[in-house]
Amino acid sequence: MKRRQFLMSTAAAIGAEVFALQAHSYALATADASPRTYRILGVPLRAGSLLPGNENDAQAYREVEFVSRMQAVGCKAIDDGDVAIPSYLPHHSIPPIRNWPAPRIAWECVRDRVEPLLRQPNQVPLLIGCDCSVVIGTTEALMRASGQDVHVLYVDGDFDDAAPESGRCQSAASCAVWLLTHDSPFWTGPPLRPSQVSVFGWTNSSRSKLSGTSSTSLADMRRSGPREAARQTLQRIPASASILLHFDIDVLQKQALPAAYFPHTEGMSLSEAAEMLSIFLKDPRVRIIEVSEYAALRDTDRDYINKLVNLLAEGLKT
Repeated sequence: MKRRQFLMSTAAAIGAEVFALQAHSYALATADASPRTYRILGVPLRAGSLLPGNENDAQAYREVEFVSRMQAVGCKAIDDGDVAIPSYLPHHSIPPIRNWPAPRIAWECVRDRVEPLLRQPNQVPLLIGCDCSVVIGTTEALMRASGQDVHVLYVDGDFDDAAPESGRCQSAASCAVWLLTHDSPFWTGPPLRPSQVSVFGWTNSSRSKLSGTSSTSLADMRRSGPREAARQTLQRIPASASILLHFDIDVLQKQALPAAYFPHTEGMSLSEAAEMLSIFLKDPRVRIIEVSEYAALRDTDRDYINKLVNLLAEGLKT
């Protein structure tokens, strides 16, 4: 009798555990099936630029109704306003990093604003109006929210891996990938391994000869085609990784989109970029999207921001 009671109670306990696991799996599946909500955040970041004016770049996206155009293609999107960044940060050209410590202050403001969003299910921060150095703050936010299993997919016309030098003043943006992958006093880290970064679409090659990164040049992309090259890049990223998608618009050719901070003569066409983004933006592992280096001062009639918003809306279309 005691043995029977023991077996019955054990079976009941196992059944309860199985039910709990099934309920947990169902809850996870339900959460995963829910559509993503894109939380649009302007970043009034002038810390990486030499001249004033770039702190207002996010406003151009709003002028062409970015959020409503995303909603029109089936996306859930909310304008969350701008990250609060002090307006009185220093501006100078003293080595090694221009305007230091303004970039780090801005990164920490971004990190603290983005991290709580990442802790909510199916929320994807989408940052606009920023320079490339913002990736330091967003990567730190993603590591805090998701652990060390993160991957930065860095779509850019440059490698942005210049090492800081004591005798030369450089923008934080030009050092972004180097800073991400090296222990240094410039951010709290910990740094990523080079294998946790994929640089895609570049025409200006690595400055520091950074080894270990996944690298796909513009020429490589064209050999495979934008869609296939994008798929191959995603296949090399661990299935468990949380992805930060960084899109610097200077990956586009100057003829197609000259309103970049540093436009490149050679680069992707709009149609190539559309094919690439249609693959990258659909990956369910993407937790953060940032669109950097759009210069509103070079786009007074808003023609180029309209083209950029079309690219993003088409890539995100459900």
